[in-house]
Amino acid sequence: MGGDTGERPTRPCEWCGVPVEQPRGRWRRRKFCSKAHRRRNRAVEAVFEFLDFW
Repeated sequence: MGGDTGERPTRPCEWCGVPVEQPRGRWRRRKFCSKAHRRRNRAVEAVFEFLDFW
């Protein structure tokens, strides 16, 4: 019947490299395996931006 096979594309987490399942929508990509890693990435980016400013 052509149902969902459960095979979703994965890509590695930008922090730890763990495979992260990607949602079906083309326009949205998950880069991190957890909220903690996403938060850490935002914090690191903010620090780099701050240092760049000085």
